[in-house]
Amino acid sequence: MQSDSDSNKKIKDGTPERQMKKAGGPAAAGSIKGGVRLIGQRIRRFADACENVSDAKKAAVAVLVLVISAAVLFTETGAFQNMDAGREDSENYFVKCMGPLETLKSTSVEEIQPYIEQRIDDAEEILDLALEKQTKSLREEYRELLDRGQGAYYQPDSKAERRIWEEVRAERREELREDPFLILVNKWHYLPSDYKVDPITLPNGQMISNECYEPLMQMLEDCSAAGGRPIVCSGYRPHEKQVYLFDEQINRWLYAGYGQEESEELASMAVAVPGTSEHELGLAADIYSSENMSLDESQVDTFTQQWLMENCWKYGFVLRYPRAKSDITGIIFEPWHYRYVGYEHARRIHEADICLEEYLDETEHPEKTEETEKNDNAENAG
Repeated sequence: MQSDSDSNKKIKDGTPERQMKKAGGPAAAGSIKGGVRLIGQRIRRFADACENVSDAKKAAVAVLVLVISAAVLFTETGAFQNMDAGREDSENYFVKCMGPLETLKSTSVEEIQPYIEQRIDDAEEILDLALEKQTKSLREEYRELLDRGQGAYYQPDSKAERRIWEEVRAERREELREDPFLILVNKWHYLPSDYKVDPITLPNGQMISNECYEPLMQMLEDCSAAGGRPIVCSGYRPHEKQVYLFDEQINRWLYAGYGQEESEELASMAVAVPGTSEHELGLAADIYSSENMSLDESQVDTFTQQWLMENCWKYGFVLRYPRAKSDITGIIFEPWHYRYVGYEHARRIHEADICLEEYLDETEHPEKTEETEKNDNAENAG
């Protein structure tokens, strides 16, 4: 698995992880457009002051060069998504600009000046088109970076790119938050108070949300057919039960002579603080092999877990707490805890080899509060 530091280095170094062209970009577009507008204003003033046709023709030729230069520059800096299409667009503008050159045969300054005005407008139109295409291309590339979990690592080169980057991040976060299968629950994000589950009972008595019952059963069936021996040992856990389990742990420590605060801290080492366990979502299942009923890293050595880790994404599940992601998830490596996120999201997470927090672009944890500090030691509490 690629480390976070390696990913970060690739993004900053501009290697394949980063697919932007340094020569182009909204910053370049904005700078060139500003230059074109400034030059256009000077040509306008010069044309307005022309007293003879010769000077007017010079102004007209100058603005024509301005238009062509702008188009060529934007084609060569990659402002167009497709270089061939970019050149074709530029050539179309050349034809558009060259056509009215017959106007230069006029003997009237007043007839040449409108041509100059129109050509300046053409130059600005070229730049608007190029900037629009560049922005669209960047938005698509930024979206791809975010889908690969690079939200916390990528650094835009300019203020203009940073603005677009943050817009895309905000839009995508808002979009993903609307997906009921992507609700984030961890020590920094509590279960929504109005969250409801429609549970269904599994053959062994455990429960799971009705929303992922069929994919889970199909995954277990296919795993068994391949030679695995999967058993769901923990599924949906109502909030009331989570509160009961947590309070039960607290009472054990209180009975042993510890104070309230210390008992709560000790309890959080064994049971997740209510509201921070994915089992309350109804979308998570702890699955072990009947050959090894210990919920520890030894599960990795079983055929059942090897099959599940390799194939769970095909059923819309992900290994929720992968190796080397504890600093992000807040939970130790758990090669038995699977979370349903839906097929398309599971496929992207699997292909990018990232955890759910990275996919949701929620790796920047808020400052610790009294509540989150209580949960700091619950890294192995499901």
